[in-house]
Amino acid sequence: MKWGSRSWCASLAAVMVLVTADVLLDGPLRHLDHVVHDWSDAHIQGRRLAAVDVFAALGQRGHLARIIVPLSIIAAMRTRSVRYPLASVLIVGVLSLLQVLLKAAIPRTFPISGTDVLFVRGDAYPSGHTLNGFVLVWIILQLTVVAFPASSRALHPRRRRDIAAVTGTVTAMALTVVDKHWLTDCLFSLALGPLLLQGLLILDPFAARRGRERSDNLPADRTRRAWRGLAR
Repeated sequence: MKWGSRSWCASLAAVMVLVTADVLLDGPLRHLDHVVHDWSDAHIQGRRLAAVDVFAALGQRGHLARIIVPLSIIAAMRTRSVRYPLASVLIVGVLSLLQVLLKAAIPRTFPISGTDVLFVRGDAYPSGHTLNGFVLVWIILQLTVVAFPASSRALHPRRRRDIAAVTGTVTAMALTVVDKHWLTDCLFSLALGPLLLQGLLILDPFAARRGRERSDNLPADRTRRAWRGLAR
């Protein structure tokens, strides 16, 4: 199944629907949540917990924002355009709003509470950190290429997409293992994350403005017309 194809998008959308239905109906996946929760409590402790928690931090918005801000400023200074800081702020803001809306739709307690309760309190479902791992890491990679053009050889578009996809996946796995999220929280976000990433690839918010490209070409066009006029 090819990335970005209709069948790929439909499959991920189906996963989100099925996982949500399972959580609401207390299905087998939600029962598996508690099996994973008990296993994590028993086996992931001490140094193991600290080691895996490093990967869970890959989706921490605060940490990623500390990288995005300076990169967007450097990109803006290099290109003399504010589109990079503005696009970054817009994407982060829209993603944050989406997370708030999704979590408010089905309030759920976190595993650390020791209880799995819906529609009372908590904002565990779905995993926002996993979505950050997909989207915000992609922003960082895009800004890196603009701020430091030499990096474009190593970070070509497909590699940037793949790195973001791997980061989001690793973040989800780590969050589950360290028991910061239920398994189903992360499964939903593992389906939504690639769809959001594909949306950004289509919109390409960091692409150079076509208007500027046309204006850069304008002098050359005028020169050609001038020479034609002299030739006549």
